[in-house]
Amino acid sequence: STKVVYANSGHIYLASYDGSKFTTAVNSSFKNTDPSWLAFVPPNSLYAVNDIASNTFLYNIDTNANTIKQVTNKQGSGGVVHLETNKAGTRMLGAGYGSGKIDVWNIENGGLSLIKSISSPGPLGPDPDRQDAPHPHQTVNDPTGRYFFANDLGTDSILVIDSQNDAFNIVNRMAVVPAGSGPRHGVFYPFGTAKATHYFLLCEMGNVVISYKLNYTDNGKGIEFTTTQVLNSFGPNSQKPAGAGAGELVLSPDNKDLYLSNRLTGQATDNIAHIKLIDNGADNVQLLWINSVSGGTGPRMFSISNDGSSLFVTNQDGALGVAAISRNATDGSLDTNFHGTISNSAFGGQGPQYIKQI
Repeated sequence: STKVVYANSGHIYLASYDGSKFTTAVNSSFKNTDPSWLAFVPPNSLYAVNDIASNTFLYNIDTNANTIKQVTNKQGSGGVVHLETNKAGTRMLGAGYGSGKIDVWNIENGGLSLIKSISSPGPLGPDPDRQDAPHPHQTVNDPTGRYFFANDLGTDSILVIDSQNDAFNIVNRMAVVPAGSGPRHGVFYPFGTAKATHYFLLCEMGNVVISYKLNYTDNGKGIEFTTTQVLNSFGPNSQKPAGAGAGELVLSPDNKDLYLSNRLTGQATDNIAHIKLIDNGADNVQLLWINSVSGGTGPRMFSISNDGSSLFVTNQDGALGVAAISRNATDGSLDTNFHGTISNSAFGGQGPQYIKQI
């Protein structure tokens, strides 16, 4: 069976998934924490943000003994909502949505010590409510392991951070257009290669996916961008519901499909959309919106199993807290029926915000 971790306010869970149901092995309670994002580093280090404060936590997780124990917590920036480790598992970046800062941590040998905090620069976007300050929402490590992209919802920008010699300097900034798009999450393409040819960016406020062609340079900017496509997250020519906010973006391990969550739609349930990647060669990749299936209500985050066979979805609202959606390996289509669901009542009504295979 597949081991997964998921979390909601004050709790971190370890469970197994056998293709039809989740079996929870551990429900560890940690007071005054909101672990809205986790990062697992083998063999047994589990890092967690604390969305409601400025400390980052380190836990020891034993998937054989089924235990999760707190090791330490260290002060960093406030309102961190995402963690990303480098390829070597020695450095970790935390995106401080609430503070406008990006924390750089040393996590060598299962440790946790703050190296530096980076302020996210740049002019603010036009929305006075959502873009009142810099709001880095996510950092993503590129396939070379050297660069991190930081998506900043508040400044409508992607920052390129160079980790060479532990400097972690911002060397380039891509302005996301149109202004007010509100960048949230992104993925490098293709998966499993030495370098990326593209970066796909999901914008929460604009409800679009933007495709950028990438160019690794020696001019001091690290990586440069060319916009190649902008796609409505609800599908071509579709009306975007007022107040909707795109949530998560995931690339399949076989590099054939993108999946994204459309939240806050005001409909009976929100949805997970399927986008086919058409690789025409010569670094020409086209995004083709296929369809969407029910994702429950409030699918803030979801992830894909390591073998690409299932999507694991968490829902903050509605009846369904956790669900697995089967993925067809041939065409990437998603089953319209849920497998292995956990009711939100098991979480006291406020559903999980994170789930991932470890």
